[in-house]
Amino acid sequence: MPKKNFYDILGVKRDASDAEIKKAFRKLAQKHHPDAGGDEKKFKEISEAYETLSNPQKRKEYDQILMFGGIPGADFGGDGGRGRTYTYTNMGGDFSGFDFSDIFGGAAAGGGGAQGAQGFGGFDFSDLFGGAAGAGGARSRGPVKGQDLSMSINVTAKEALDGVEQKITYRIPSTGENESLTVKIPAGAVNGGKLRYKKRGEYSPNGGPRGDLVITTNVAEHRLFKRDGADIRMEVPISMYEAALGATIDIPTPEGKTVRLKVPKGTQDGKVFRFKDLGAANVKKKGTKGSLLVKVKVEVPKNLDKDERDYLEKAQAAAVHDVRKNLQRDALM
Repeated sequence: MPKKNFYDILGVKRDASDAEIKKAFRKLAQKHHPDAGGDEKKFKEISEAYETLSNPQKRKEYDQILMFGGIPGADFGGDGGRGRTYTYTNMGGDFSGFDFSDIFGGAAAGGGGAQGAQGFGGFDFSDLFGGAAGAGGARSRGPVKGQDLSMSINVTAKEALDGVEQKITYRIPSTGENESLTVKIPAGAVNGGKLRYKKRGEYSPNGGPRGDLVITTNVAEHRLFKRDGADIRMEVPISMYEAALGATIDIPTPEGKTVRLKVPKGTQDGKVFRFKDLGAANVKKKGTKGSLLVKVKVEVPKNLDKDERDYLEKAQAAAVHDVRKNLQRDALM
């Protein structure tokens, strides 16, 4: 009975795409992996097949061999083909029962393998009968974790403050499969924050665990409230009269409530007032919140009517405080 080639072993057609080959290998590897109680010989067989068909150059060379009549794929690798009998049917004659070890000699060990292959259109059989597909194959390296996949998700400033759930759909590159997932964005999420979902990434090429899915949050900026980690900063304008005489003003909070800010007499431009526990939830310290930091900006009127101008001129004439009292002294120090 003729032996199966690599395509037969993986159960795919000769014109199978890379994604179809990967998908077929993944299913077979999961079924036959020794750690899962599978058949070790079968697992080695499918690993050798995938080793070649997943490599574009090796697959091209392998397809060239099949054009001459077909060399059984399951017997590639391992000991390099020495001492094995293959069926090789060329257009010029039938080579059934021919032992390729007579031609390739020590191909697996590098002893003239490439030179002996020159009679076959320059094809170097040492690529297949040694090295990567040699004894132990993929199994000698052991199962490896699949690659992590990454994507980003957009959330509004309010969603980041309150927390939100969003359903996403993403594609697994190796198989082309679409997977859906409900992403739970925690309250207090920050721009550039990472959410990791284990075993939702790429499949392993040899029966190992799946990689992870890493999601980056892109948080939109709020017009008034600016995030600084768990703290929230805002800027509030006050008049020069309020700054000089003092005032009590209402301030909106990120939660939609209102707090009162008492502005002391003589408050200077840029003064920052802190309201504890009125910021965002701290994702690094559960159960705690940041502060709301209110910076006052003293607004000087640009257009005065006659009454305002007269009033300010009288106030200026009556002023006794010299704001540049120590300017010259300080310049000489």
